[in-house]
Amino acid sequence: MDDQSGTTLKTVLITGGSSGIGYALSQAFARDGYRILWVSKPADELEEASIVLKQDFPYVALHFLALDLAVPNAAQTVLEWTQKLGIKIDVLVNNAGFGTYGHFEKMPLPTELAMLQLNAVTVYELTHLFLREMEAQGRGKIMNISSAASYVPMPYSSIYAGTKAFVRQMTESLAWELYDRKSPVKVYAVCPGPLADTKFQQQAGMMGVRTFKSIMASTTVDEVARDAYRGLQKNTTIIRTGLAFRINYWVAKFSPEWLARWIVLREMAKKG
Repeated sequence: MDDQSGTTLKTVLITGGSSGIGYALSQAFARDGYRILWVSKPADELEEASIVLKQDFPYVALHFLALDLAVPNAAQTVLEWTQKLGIKIDVLVNNAGFGTYGHFEKMPLPTELAMLQLNAVTVYELTHLFLREMEAQGRGKIMNISSAASYVPMPYSSIYAGTKAFVRQMTESLAWELYDRKSPVKVYAVCPGPLADTKFQQQAGMMGVRTFKSIMASTTVDEVARDAYRGLQKNTTIIRTGLAFRINYWVAKFSPEWLARWIVLREMAKKG
């Protein structure tokens, strides 16, 4: 599908693109002239965010689909939607996800299963489906949003950390596979530290958790999006965003395991 001048537009599909990191990435792609496709659950948020984005970028081509990605087979619905639009995807950003906080055995099972579905299974399915499409068209990039939580044990958020570790490991392993077989598609994992300027903290029930007030959280969605977009352009497979997290990552890497565990346990505690 072309624009009115006959020029073929590059297209990015971003899940959870109407808020947080997804929206900040949308601004970066819009600035470079991409057509943007959003898939997210809240229809009202999609409507409102689309108005704001078009105010900042009047000529952006934008389509969106209100869909709960935490239900089985949602990925297939997304693929069929893009095919119905007649649009080939150049970049897929698997950004949608959520977290929880609490005692492992006390967390509602349906909520934890929905998080597993959204954060891990749907990310896998979308990567699987669109990788096939991209290889067939001879180009494409897939960016999966993981987390700093993928590197360390996370008491009280073990399932969230597990899903993000899965995303990072899957993506890095796939990157090597695609490189080995000279695929035209590249994949990336983005690992942001804690963000205090998003809805994540409140939605996860983590209000008062120390990590969102520590040096680890001294980053913003704009910094994450800037680092992620730069990493995409430089073909950096694992993109650790935010200067604070990059410093803490290397400090933790060379610290005794007992010390790293103690720090994380303290960071995950709620201020009482």
